[in-house]
Amino acid sequence: MTSTVSGALPPAAAYHRVPIRLLNRCLYFANAVGIGRVHFSADTLMAKASVETGLADFGDKRFLEPFHLICDGLNNEARLNPVGARLTQMSLMRLLRHRLWAEDLISRHPEILAREIRAPLVIVGLARSGTTRLHRLLAADPGFLHLKAWESVNPVPGPASFRARASGQKDPRITATEQGLKAVLYMSPQIASVHPLGAFEVEEEVGLLQHAFSSQLFEVITHLPSFARYLMQTEQTYAYEYMVRLMKIISWWRGDDDRPWVLKTPQHMQDLDALLSVFPDARLVCSHRDPIKVVGSACSMAWNSLVRDTDTVDPHGVGQEWLNKTDAMVRKTQKVRASVPAEQQIDVLYQDINADWRAVIEQIYEYFGLPLSDQALTGMQDWLDRNARHKHGAHNYRLADFGLDEGQVDQRLLYYRKRFNIPYERKNPHLASGASV
Repeated sequence: MTSTVSGALPPAAAYHRVPIRLLNRCLYFANAVGIGRVHFSADTLMAKASVETGLADFGDKRFLEPFHLICDGLNNEARLNPVGARLTQMSLMRLLRHRLWAEDLISRHPEILAREIRAPLVIVGLARSGTTRLHRLLAADPGFLHLKAWESVNPVPGPASFRARASGQKDPRITATEQGLKAVLYMSPQIASVHPLGAFEVEEEVGLLQHAFSSQLFEVITHLPSFARYLMQTEQTYAYEYMVRLMKIISWWRGDDDRPWVLKTPQHMQDLDALLSVFPDARLVCSHRDPIKVVGSACSMAWNSLVRDTDTVDPHGVGQEWLNKTDAMVRKTQKVRASVPAEQQIDVLYQDINADWRAVIEQIYEYFGLPLSDQALTGMQDWLDRNARHKHGAHNYRLADFGLDEGQVDQRLLYYRKRFNIPYERKNPHLASGASV
C-alpha cells in the first residue's frame, strides 16, 4: 500500500473528521515514544477474552490459522492509523467473546445443535449487483426467516442478554450495535450511500462468517493482501459450518419455527462450494449486472471502507485488486454451478429487478414452487415505500479514480457478460430516475 493518490479522489486522511485527525496526531506522538502502541497477537487477544469472560473454550481450533494470518497482516501490511488500530482490536475482541459464549451456551443447551435449517433461498451475486435490494424484498415475506444487522454483529447472547431478557429489558447487544453504527456513520458518513445501515435492517450473514475469521469483511475494511489471497485459495467449509452453528443459536434464542431462511452475501460467489457443502439443498438465486458497473461500484465500496482506519490508501491498487477478485469469484462460481442441478438455481438480471421487481419475484417463486401471498407482496411494497431511493445520498464513483477504464474491465469480464447475456448499462443508476442498490 502506498500513499500516492492520483485522479479525483482525495487522500484517505481527508475523509477523517477533524476530531479524529487530532486524536490520531496525539496517538501517533504517544506511539513514537513507546506509549499505547497496538500490537496484534492472537494469543494475547485470546487470553484477554478468556479473562474477561471467565471462559476458555473457543470451539473448533480451525479458526486459529486465519486468525493468526489476520494478526500478522494487521501488524505488517495494514498500516492502520492509531484510531483504526484500536477499533480493529475492539472488533477482534468482540468476535472472540462471542466464540467463548457460543461454546458455553451450547454446552448448557445442546438442543441448539439439534435444530435443522433446510433448503434456504440463497442470493448469489457480486457486490453491487442488486443483491441487497433482492434480499430485503424477499425478507419482507413472512414465510422466510432472515437475519437482522444486530444479530449479524452480535449473534451470541452472553450473561447480560440473559439478565436483560429475565427483567424484560432491551437486549444490550442491540444497544451495542446501535452505538457502533452511530460511530461508523460519524467516522464514515459516506458509507450510508453504499450500504444502508441500521440495527434492525435485514442484513447478510457475512458477519457470522467473520466469527470464523474467514470473512471478506476483514479485507474490505483493512488492507490485508496476504489474508485475501488465503481466503480466495483456501476451501472454507469450516467457516460455513460455524456460520450454521451461529444461525442455530440465533434461531434458538428467537424461538423460530422451521420456516426456510433467505440468505445473501457476495462472499458466496467466492465460497459457493463451501455453502453447498453445508446446504446441499440450497435454492440459488443468481443475480447479474453489467460487470463494468459492478467493478466500479465494488472499488468505491472498498475505498470508502478502507479510508476510515488508515491514512494511506492507493486507489489504483484498490482497482486492480477488485478487478482481479471479481474475475476470480465469477470463474469459481461458474465452475461450481456447473455441477448444481438446474432445478436448484435460477438467474436474474439487475436491470430486470429494477424495471419490474414484482415480475422477477413472481418468476423466482414460480421456479422454486414457493407460495407467493398477497401479504408477502404487500410487505415488499411497504419496504420499497419506506426505503426511498437515495435516501442516504447517491453512491457516486468513476472507474478512472481507480486506475481502470471501461474497455479494460469489459475485456476482462466479457466471458461473463456473454454467458448470461448481461446488457451494457448505459444509464447512470444513481441518478434520481435510475435504479437503486
